[in-house]
Amino acid sequence: MRIAVFGYSHFTRHCIQALQQLGHRIELFCPREDEAFLAHYGLTELGLPVHWFETTAAPAWQQALVAFEPDLVLSIIFNHRLPESVTQQARLGALNVHPAPLPAVRTAAVWYWPLRLGLAQSEVCIHHLTSEMDQGPVVLRFPFRLHRAETQGTLTRRLNALAPKVMHALNGLLASGAMPQGEPQGTGTTYPPLREEALWIDFSNPTDSVRNQVRACTPYHPAQAVFRGEVIAIHELGDESVPAPSDCSLGELRLNEGLWVRCGAGMVAVTILAVPGAGVFSGERFAALFRVENGESLAPQ
Repeated sequence: MRIAVFGYSHFTRHCIQALQQLGHRIELFCPREDEAFLAHYGLTELGLPVHWFETTAAPAWQQALVAFEPDLVLSIIFNHRLPESVTQQARLGALNVHPAPLPAVRTAAVWYWPLRLGLAQSEVCIHHLTSEMDQGPVVLRFPFRLHRAETQGTLTRRLNALAPKVMHALNGLLASGAMPQGEPQGTGTTYPPLREEALWIDFSNPTDSVRNQVRACTPYHPAQAVFRGEVIAIHELGDESVPAPSDCSLGELRLNEGLWVRCGAGMVAVTILAVPGAGVFSGERFAALFRVENGESLAPQ
């Protein structure tokens, strides 16, 4: 089967390698502005033909797609919306591989929002590409449990490991040579891409919410707060929380067999944090080295 792939990520690369091992012929289509992504994620090392284009309306690129005569158009972590002039070129149709539950989590930040929302289960969904982002009928669901300590980094690694199994399931789905109509999606929620403002901890949020935020950010762009005028990174918070003292303000630090911070109505231990240029510390070691005193605070930007 000839498959035209649009996308770039480690997950994309693992999906492509699985499809190659299944005997499919793969060609990549990529806008010039995203050339660095292809190199960064190792897709240029796969030895596949790459068709570059400035826009999806570029005649030369359209001609390359027509000449390839794809059986399937497959989008796997692609930052651009594909027009019908692309999706209608494939004999079987066009699909998107979405590593988050649908319709509950429609987003480009598929590694972030399942953890930020505190979900106990996620899934890889493969759905028809339509003019509306992440809203086409779902043809395949691959559910898996999320560990309560899962981080964005461990979730990414797990999805990379799942990629071959998902592609084998897709291969079985397409073995008949016909594309299933799929399961129509119901009402869902669309979440924004991950931007810098999402990294700053809001200490008015409950401890569970802040803990989820920290896990969802770690390690690629960790959750942040300001301590003594300097930005520090929070990599892990403790599993337990206790009620906050009445005289403790939001973001305030307290020393009690470790380093604790107030979030919402509770106190939670800061267990791992990093100071740029200084190192990565346990909360207790950070408190000792920086001589933290009760009443000092962490603050958002």
